Amino acid sequence: MIKYLLFVFLCLLHIFIWLFIMLAFINKHTAIFNLTILIPFIYILHILPFHILTTSKKSLYPDTSTEKVNTISKCLIIPNLFISLQNILDKFCFMSPISPQGMLIFGALTSSYRLLYS
Repeated sequence: MIKYLLFVFLCLLHIFIWLFIMLAFINKHTAIFNLTILIPFIYILHILPFHILTTSKKSLYPDTSTEKVNTISKCLIIPNLFISLQNILDKFCFMSPISPQGMLIFGALTSSYRLLYS
């Protein structure tokens, strides 16, 4: 039970980090944090040969982690919207702007815009 709760916590943490990156421009202070600390930190994490959260989830459930992530994502509204939007964009775009790199760029641009024009 504790193992599953830890798994759910890691999944929700992963989702909330990406939501924060994309919505940090709403407040000037979160935009500063997003632009100066969080986005560079996540960029450095993505350079590593492994993803810390994905590796942690796979270590908890080595065989069924993908299915459990999909089950948790289906229970939440926001990941379903992103998955649906990503499937639509995959048909019409060369590269999906909802990819992790696209969300980092979106977060950097909107946070910069917020700081520039506030």
